[in-house]
Amino acid sequence: MKLFIRILLVLWSFNGVVAQNRSDLQKRKKKLQEEIQWSNDALNQNKKNKNYSVSQLKTLKQKISIRSQLIETIQKEVAYIKEEIELNEQKTSRLETELDSLKADYSNLIQQAYKSQKHFNRLLFILSSEDFQQAYKRAAYMNQIAQYRQFQAQNILNKQDDLEKSNLVLEKQWSIKQNLIDNKRLEKELLNQEQAQQNLSLLALSKKEKELKEALNKKKKKRKKIQKEIERIIAEELRKRTKVTSKKEFLSTPEAIALSNSFSSNKGKLPWPVGKGLIISKFGKQKHPILSGVYVENNGVEIATESHSACRSVFKGKVSSVLTMPNGIKVIMIRHGEFISVYSNLSEVYVEKGDVLNTKQKVGLVYTSKQEGSTVVDFQLWKGSQKLNPQYWLMKK
Repeated sequence: MKLFIRILLVLWSFNGVVAQNRSDLQKRKKKLQEEIQWSNDALNQNKKNKNYSVSQLKTLKQKISIRSQLIETIQKEVAYIKEEIELNEQKTSRLETELDSLKADYSNLIQQAYKSQKHFNRLLFILSSEDFQQAYKRAAYMNQIAQYRQFQAQNILNKQDDLEKSNLVLEKQWSIKQNLIDNKRLEKELLNQEQAQQNLSLLALSKKEKELKEALNKKKKKRKKIQKEIERIIAEELRKRTKVTSKKEFLSTPEAIALSNSFSSNKGKLPWPVGKGLIISKFGKQKHPILSGVYVENNGVEIATESHSACRSVFKGKVSSVLTMPNGIKVIMIRHGEFISVYSNLSEVYVEKGDVLNTKQKVGLVYTSKQEGSTVVDFQLWKGSQKLNPQYWLMKK
């Protein structure tokens, strides 16, 4: 009996773990579906424009990656629902066995009661007692038998009810499993379509090698200018400090130190610089999606978003600089103690140098390229002269 109870407890706890894992998978699935929708919104900007663009290709590649993760998540959820079905089938089988046993016992009980009625009368059995005490015991015994029959009958009804509920749960689980399998099949079909679209885009863009190289060189020049401005701001801060260590590092004011500590403690919790977005180009050395053997050094991340999206400060701070590039595109730099956040590719700015900002305060409008049909903000994070990977600092979606 003790061993049986232990087995039940193990099954119950395992069932709880399975349910929790399924819940986590459902949350992840929902987030992936939202990201796919965001990528659709970003790609829809280019519907009127028949030209293929690098930004469009990057967004499409990221969408394919997310779709693959979604299919993998659905597959895991199918595996978990299979485990739940197996556990409930075991439970149902156990209930059926117990119900059959209860019915057999009850049938024997009724048969014995029927046979006993032929051989003696219950009232005479009690009245034929030698004394009152024996009569009381015989009456109590007969009452216990009757109560036991009632208990067994109720127990059978309860087991039947449990069995019906278990069968209903099984039916629902089989339906969920089939829906998941159908969903997975649909997602695979969409993935195949997106991969075919990606191949067409690659083919079209590979014929524009000269244009792509020119665009890449312009981008490099813009990044150099931004980096030079960051270095200028850092050097200016150094000159303002009166206390300098032997390593030529400045000691910040108490206010700046407090702001730096506050910023640092929010690593992984910072809001995104746009309300909706998808990282289409990661930090560091990245292979160019078209040009063979060409690598791009990203000082931050590129985030695709919807057209007319506002850009916002990821943390409270002070505007250190507002740059305007030769093509009219604007860049904003915000200081947060020893940290600097950089927002590039803006068509409009709502702030000026020296403005004190709050977290999520709008600072400008992200530029939408009519030629490429894309809206992308280049977001960077610096600590002094050290480049940081923004993905480690932004809130996980």
